[in-house]
Amino acid sequence: NVPTVSVGSSGINAEYGDFPADHSYNMFLFVVTLITLSCYVDQLQAMAPTTALSFAFNKESYMMMKLDMEPLKEALSICSWVNKKTSDGHHDAWFTYNAPGRDNEILIAGRIRGWAIMLRDQLDNSQAVPQNQWHHVCITWSFETKQKILYFDGKALRQEDTGNLKLTMGGTMAIGQRHQKPTMEAVFHNYAFGGQLLKMNIYKRQLSAGEVGEMFSSGMCSNFEDSLVGDAFLRWETILYATERHGSITDVPITCPGDHWNVLY
Repeated sequence: NVPTVSVGSSGINAEYGDFPADHSYNMFLFVVTLITLSCYVDQLQAMAPTTALSFAFNKESYMMMKLDMEPLKEALSICSWVNKKTSDGHHDAWFTYNAPGRDNEILIAGRIRGWAIMLRDQLDNSQAVPQNQWHHVCITWSFETKQKILYFDGKALRQEDTGNLKLTMGGTMAIGQRHQKPTMEAVFHNYAFGGQLLKMNIYKRQLSAGEVGEMFSSGMCSNFEDSLVGDAFLRWETILYATERHGSITDVPITCPGDHWNVLY
């Protein structure tokens, strides 16, 4: 409860003490504000607001960018919280990277048992993904380890050899669609995402199993990703605030009280 503050002829009386009548009105407002904030600061600290992106289920809703991919040539990790809105029978691509002469160099869908492709090769798995629930997905790869690994909710689902392949340069990334071109020309297959993404980050190294597990267990509203900022190639903040949106892509504010990270939206 906020302490009672009253003003009388003898001054200002509050639970935390008396203030003489000759104090200025501004001082009175200042004291009231401090008392109010002190009562709710613990609650405010327990709430961790963040923002997801919701993509309409059509071919017009997408984000696209052409970046210098050289930092990812020999290693990368793509991680995101994903809220799938379509049935598990639908191939709903939320990330595509096409390079010249190599379509689907990277392709990730909400239906990961259909599309979890790294270096044009599917990471076979049988993981069903429920609708309308947040789940965490990562794909990691390194030329040094010659391994690509698919993670779901912090656990490795599949690990495969990649041989001497490196990421092909000169391509284009698309978010929210399965893109058909290595250029910025918007040509899409009929495999729109139509779901929600949160904290999609691309890193320029292969994250360890421990890091992926901690990213998941720390939760949607944690600051764990800040510990990896030095390894980031593309940050969620850049996608959220500095990337052009096409079609209907809307912000979805999400507030996670305390440590209850398993939010359904």
